[in-house]
Amino acid sequence: MRVQQLVRRRAAVVVMAGLLGVGLASCGFANTSGGGPDDPYTAGLFNALNYDRAMNGLPGLTWSPRLANQAGTWANSMSNTASLTHQNLGALIGSSTFAGYRAMGENILVGSGAMSPNQVQGLWMSSGSHRANILSGGYNIVGIGYFRGPDGRIWVVQDFGGI
Repeated sequence: MRVQQLVRRRAAVVVMAGLLGVGLASCGFANTSGGGPDDPYTAGLFNALNYDRAMNGLPGLTWSPRLANQAGTWANSMSNTASLTHQNLGALIGSSTFAGYRAMGENILVGSGAMSPNQVQGLWMSSGSHRANILSGGYNIVGIGYFRGPDGRIWVVQDFGGI
C-alpha cells in the first residue's frame, strides 16, 4: 500500500514537472539574451563550454533563456524518473515554441553532486559525440540546466540550437 502511494506521488510529480515545463516554455522565454546565466554553477558550465570552443577556433555560443528553461526542465524530469535519456528533439524542433530553429542537439550527464562545472565539461569533451555537439559550427545558441536530485547526484543538460 505504501509503495503504491509513493509511486503515485512520484508519477504526479513527474506529470506536474512536465506540464510546468511545457507551460513555461511557451510563456515567452527569449531565444537569446545579451548576457549569460545568473546562477553561478550554470555560468561556470557556460563559460567552460565557450572556453573549449574558443580553444578550437570557434566563436562562443550565445545564451538562450528558452533553451535553458528546456534544459532545466529536462534535467529535473530525468532526476524524477531516475533515467538518463535524451529528449525527443525532433518533436521539439517541430513545435511552435521552437519555430525558426534549423538544428538542435543535446548533451546529458548524471554524476556526483560534487562535480565542478569544469569536470562536467571535461567529461563531455572526452566523449566523441558530446564533443561533436560542443564544437559544431551548426549551433549558435545554447541553454544549460541542471538539477540536484535528492540522492545527491547532479543531472546536467546542454541544449544546443541553430537559429
